[in-house]
Amino acid sequence: MTRLKPTRVAGLILLALGLLAGWQVSIIPAPPAYAEVGPHLVPGVTVALLSLLAIAYLLTDWQTGQVDMIDDPEETPNPGANKRLQWYGIGLAALMVLIPITGLGAAGAFAFVGIAKAFDSKRTTIDFLIGAIFTTVVWMIFALGLGVQLGPLVKGF
Repeated sequence: MTRLKPTRVAGLILLALGLLAGWQVSIIPAPPAYAEVGPHLVPGVTVALLSLLAIAYLLTDWQTGQVDMIDDPEETPNPGANKRLQWYGIGLAALMVLIPITGLGAAGAFAFVGIAKAFDSKRTTIDFLIGAIFTTVVWMIFALGLGVQLGPLVKGF
């Protein structure tokens, strides 16, 4: 029996998760009233794109065998990888903790700062401003374009 490479196993797991997510999207109940943008659109597009990426990953691994460079002796992790991973985790934790309290705006800005620091950004203030502007634009698209209110600061506690 041949043993699957770890990269192939990872690709198959990603594809299986994409199929599972696709099944979950297919059982989302339809809204009772007609809506231009239903509850299936964004999850469906996301699942389709992630599944396509999983297929592309598997095809690249099958054709070239070089999806990941983990076994290449010349490739080494960048120094400070643990610190970057901690900043990434702090950014995601800030998003999860702050969304129920402040809504998307501030939570997204703090998450943006943490993730930017994970990529060795030294401009914390600029990162916070960029994150605040970006999340405000997303917030406005949802609030004005779709009529969806995001967060307790908009709809009250």
